[in-house]
Amino acid sequence: MRSLGPTRTIVEHFVASLMVLCGFAFAGTRAAHGQSPSLEVDLRAMKAGKDGFAAPIAGGGRARLTLVPDLQEAAERHLADSEIPYGAVVMISIPDGKILTLAGRSELDPRMGPVDLALKAWAPAASIFKIVTAAALVTAGGISPDAKACYAGGLHGIGPQDLRDNPRLDKRCESLKVAVGRSQNVVVAKLALKHLSPSSLGRTARDFGFGQRIPFVADLEVSAAKMPSDDLEFARAAAGFFHSSLSPLHGALIAATVANGGLMPGPILVRRATDGSGRPRPIPTPRGRRVVGPKTARALGAMMETTVTLGTARSSFRDRRGRKFLPFAVAGKTGSLNYRGRKGDPPMPRAGLVSNYLQYNWFVGYAPCEKPKVAFATIVANPAKWRIKATYLARRMLEAWWAKEKSDKAKASAAKAPQTASSPDGRRDGRTVSAASTSNRSASRDGLPKI
Repeated sequence: MRSLGPTRTIVEHFVASLMVLCGFAFAGTRAAHGQSPSLEVDLRAMKAGKDGFAAPIAGGGRARLTLVPDLQEAAERHLADSEIPYGAVVMISIPDGKILTLAGRSELDPRMGPVDLALKAWAPAASIFKIVTAAALVTAGGISPDAKACYAGGLHGIGPQDLRDNPRLDKRCESLKVAVGRSQNVVVAKLALKHLSPSSLGRTARDFGFGQRIPFVADLEVSAAKMPSDDLEFARAAAGFFHSSLSPLHGALIAATVANGGLMPGPILVRRATDGSGRPRPIPTPRGRRVVGPKTARALGAMMETTVTLGTARSSFRDRRGRKFLPFAVAGKTGSLNYRGRKGDPPMPRAGLVSNYLQYNWFVGYAPCEKPKVAFATIVANPAKWRIKATYLARRMLEAWWAKEKSDKAKASAAKAPQTASSPDGRRDGRTVSAASTSNRSASRDGLPKI
C-alpha cells in the first residue's frame, strides 16, 4: 500500500548526512540534548516564598525556580476549581526555555502534583502526535501542506476499509494543513501510509524527543512512540491512536519547537542555586537543538493556527459571533482519546480510572502567533461527564499570562517616567518650586512686604 520508492530513501540519507556535516545532531545523542544537568531538584518539597518558588537540591542546597508566582497560582486555582480527576499545566518562555508554570493536581489523589502529572508521560499523545506526523510528511515524505487525501469515513475511528482508496465512495477531500487543524484522522492516516514508513516516522519522532531522555533538573519521564509494521496499526499510530505517550512538559516543548523556528529550547527551571553553606553554585543550562528546519516549522505553525481559526479549538477562543476572546492570535493542537484498558495502552495515573473510564483531553500551542513569547501544554483527564476542556484551561492561562505582561509593562513604563515635583498641596504641576518662592507668595497674600 505504501509508495516508498528508492528515491526518497536516498534523499533522506543525503539530508541526514548534510545535517551532520553542518554540525547538527539528531535526537538521542549527547550532542543533541546537551550534557546531563548537575543539579537534581526535589519538586515534591517545592514551596512558595517572598522571592518566588524554591526547592531543595539533592545533597544539600536550595534552588530558586523560574516559576512565575502569578501564573503558577492561577494554574493551581483553575485546576482546583474544576475538580477534575487529573490535570496539568505547563508554560514555557520563548525562546529561552524558562519554565513559567509547572502545575499538576488530582481530585482523586491530593498527593499527586507536578512531579506526577506534569513530568510523567501518563497520558497517550493522542492527536498531538499529528504534529510529528505532519513534520515527517513535509520532510521525509516530501509533500506539501496542501497535499490532499480523499475519504468516505474514518474521521473518528480508523478501520481497514477507511484506508483503501475508492473513487466511487471517496467524495470528500481535504489537505494536510486543514486535516491537522480539524484533527481529521483518516486524512493524516492515509497520507502517512502512502508517503511514510515506520522507520521514517520513527526518526522524526525521535527528533522531537520521543524515546529520548531530555536533560532536566528533575525526573522527566521519557515519552514513548512505537511504530508498528502492520499497515492498519501504523496508520492509527500516525494519526495518534495510541502507540505513543507524552508528558505535559514534553508537549509544551513540542509547541515551543514550532514557535521557535524548529529549535527545541532546553527546559530551564532553576534561576539561582546555593549549596548547603549558602554559597552560589553553577546552574546547568541545557542547550537547545535543531529538530526541523525553519520552513517546516512555519508550515507546522500554519497548521496549528488553523486549529484555532477554523478547527477543533475555534469555539474555545471565539464567542458565538466569532469575536476573539484574546487580543492576540493563538496556534495550537488539540488531542482527545478515551482509555481502552487494552494491552499496549499507556499506563494509567497512579490513582486509577473514574468509573473504569478516562477521557484524555490535550491542548498544546503558543502565542502570540506573530511573535511567539510563550508555549504551553494543558491536559485534563475527565470522567464520562467532563467538567472542562484543555482548550478552556489554556485560554484562562493565556488570559493570566497577558494580564501579567500588561502589568509588567505598566510598571516598567512608570519606572522610566521622569519624576515631577509636587506643590505644597500634593499636586504635581511639572515645575520645580523652591521653599523660598512658596514663602514669598504666602507673605504677599498676607499683605507683608516681599523680601
